[in-house]
Amino acid sequence: MAADSLPPLRRRRCYLVRHGHVDYFDDAGRPLDPRSVPLSRSGATQARALGEVIRGTGFERVLCSDYPRARQTLDLLLAGRELPVKAMPELREIRAGRLREIPPESLHREVTGAYRGAAQPGAAFLGGERWDAFQQRVLGVFFDLLGDPSWDSALMVSHDAVNRILLAWAAGVGLPGIAAFEQDTACLNVLDIDSRGGQVLGGIIRTLNFTPYDPHKSGIRDTVLENLFNAIQPSGLTA
Repeated sequence: MAADSLPPLRRRRCYLVRHGHVDYFDDAGRPLDPRSVPLSRSGATQARALGEVIRGTGFERVLCSDYPRARQTLDLLLAGRELPVKAMPELREIRAGRLREIPPESLHREVTGAYRGAAQPGAAFLGGERWDAFQQRVLGVFFDLLGDPSWDSALMVSHDAVNRILLAWAAGVGLPGIAAFEQDTACLNVLDIDSRGGQVLGGIIRTLNFTPYDPHKSGIRDTVLENLFNAIQPSGLTA
């Protein structure tokens, strides 16, 4: 087919946001239910800062995880704008297993390295949800979104590993590469998706892990999983 007879290229934009900061453990180090934890005061401040960045951006589609921390972040981002929102359980964070079942001597290695083994056959996140099943549910939602031709700009507010799956898809590295796509709390990623004649051609990462409350990352040194480990008190896991 001659180049001038090809359908025109269409480029759409998806804004991927991770929710703001939350506390996953109480003061004694005991894990809280991740399905219901709200934003911390710091997390709300982070979300408001990001809301200022995208204040003038229009969206034809708005999706979010149905966990409270994602919806709270979204509401702060939109700052009173009345837009239809689709809350989806498919955009929930990957589910961990029971941390107390990990031997204490292995806890640091297992937690801080949990993303690096995601591509191994049968790999699961900290003994919980399998990575291949998680990838399938996240990409399923994303490609359903791309199959709807009626939008040009979409906002998706979800979680660390959800964003990593989508960014790794755009970069063409899949599960082996997700550890490289760090996602700090209340961060913004801008992803363009090209298609032609309804066929998705690929993605372009325009912005990655932008945090307006600390744009130069001067106060951010630890990874998401290092922060997780640092919040764990082994005595709380065995109480």
